[in-house]
Amino acid sequence: MHSTHTERFVVFQVQNEWLVTYKDRTQILYPTREEAETSAFNAADALASQGYAVSVLIMPDGPDANEQHPIPSG
Repeated sequence: MHSTHTERFVVFQVQNEWLVTYKDRTQILYPTREEAETSAFNAADALASQGYAVSVLIMPDGPDANEQHPIPSG
């Protein structure tokens, strides 16, 4: 097992392209969100299969991206 540090991939939109970053480096530009997500999840799966803790953060897009949404209590 590797260290308890979580390796994080971040998917976000810049203008009309989607970026996937890992360790603060841009990896690849993608024309669609779906392609960027697929790439990030595939890379995360590869690291997870080697025993790393990984996460994929997908930044929301669209006009409501910065809107706060209430968390339902229950």
